[in-house]
Amino acid sequence: MKYILHFLLLFVVSSTISQNKKAILKDWTAYSQTINVSKFEGAEFKVSAYLKNGKVNSKGKSALWVRVDKNDNTTGFFRNDAYDKSKKVTNEWKKFEIVGKIDSSAQTLTFGAFCQGNGDFYFDNFQFQIKETSGKWKLIKLENGSFEKNRANDSWFEGIRKNKIVNVQQFNIIYTKETSSDGKTALQITGKNIIGNNENGKYVNVNNVDLYYEIYGEGEPLLLLHGNGQSISAFMNQIDFFSKRFKVILVDCRGRGNSSFDYNKELTYTLEANDISLFLEKIGIKKTHIFGWSDGGIIGLIMAMKYPEKVNKLIAMGANINPQGLKDLDGMFNTIKELEKGNDGKNDLFISLYKLMAYYPKLNYDDLKVIKAKTLIMAGDRDVIKNVHTIKMYEAIKGAQLAILPNETHYFPEENPSFFNELVLKFLSE
Repeated sequence: MKYILHFLLLFVVSSTISQNKKAILKDWTAYSQTINVSKFEGAEFKVSAYLKNGKVNSKGKSALWVRVDKNDNTTGFFRNDAYDKSKKVTNEWKKFEIVGKIDSSAQTLTFGAFCQGNGDFYFDNFQFQIKETSGKWKLIKLENGSFEKNRANDSWFEGIRKNKIVNVQQFNIIYTKETSSDGKTALQITGKNIIGNNENGKYVNVNNVDLYYEIYGEGEPLLLLHGNGQSISAFMNQIDFFSKRFKVILVDCRGRGNSSFDYNKELTYTLEANDISLFLEKIGIKKTHIFGWSDGGIIGLIMAMKYPEKVNKLIAMGANINPQGLKDLDGMFNTIKELEKGNDGKNDLFISLYKLMAYYPKLNYDDLKVIKAKTLIMAGDRDVIKNVHTIKMYEAIKGAQLAILPNETHYFPEENPSFFNELVLKFLSE
């Protein structure tokens, strides 16, 4: 699947980070603990904790999250409450919990704190309970669930997978005695300097939606278009590099980031491409290079087809031109069914985003033959897009270049930004 999973499912496909805690740039982080639950398979469970926000940007958020990993390396139960409006964290300590069932063949359960955006986020008194056959809830002891011990001596880690520990530069993690739910010690995570979360951008109204954007640097325009469930913060690893050479334009597509959404209009890539065309006109950009990642790549391709006069050079990373190019289309339809079950409106945006990927775009390879812009088609050889689909896209565009990178995934621009940025710069400089 594409970027909506990075957003809705806490980015289950995590970055390829080594055990030396390589520093990365993100607009979110997780602080987690993993426990063995193989002996509890089939049982109901509860994960709970107390949460509180300090001084938080209006777009910042925090939540509990839980994931079960099975012994065949697939993911079972998953929930991240960051986007559940009924689970909003305030500036007062409040208990939150996630209730679920441990899957058959379960091996481990990972849970913890999730934060996104700028601000101070607090967590305390994590607990894990199993429902016994008698119906009573049994408390299972956790390692340093109230953060009383020294951080260096416990089993908590930054990231969402124990074997891929990260250090997100925008977040500082400490155990603090300044505030706690029980008067002792609590976990404090502080986010700073996150683009798209500083409330210093601007808005443009197009097609009945307000699109949020930020601009960095001077020179030839370079428009960066993010993936399905992401926002402009997806490009935190690209801003400094490209803004030294280009006028970098970042925009949140409708319904993502800080941009508004029109629930009365079906979400399609053609509609989004028209949004971007009108957006460029309103900010006075006649022609621009476009780098589109995932769904952003699809929008870039449609821009090059429908609005060729506005596209200079085009880079499409991890894009597809129809749903058959996805490796896990069946899984996407299953997710749509789950989201639609008992939906009371809170999942409407997510459903729209999943349906966008499941049903669109509806292009053929021959449709790409009209593209005149100099084009670079990119993907990782372990991408969520089928390699043969990527190759056929490249073959359909006259004079296009192809880069399928070995041992890289759909998240190549984030996981290996130095290499990625240099490849893109080389293409733009030719």
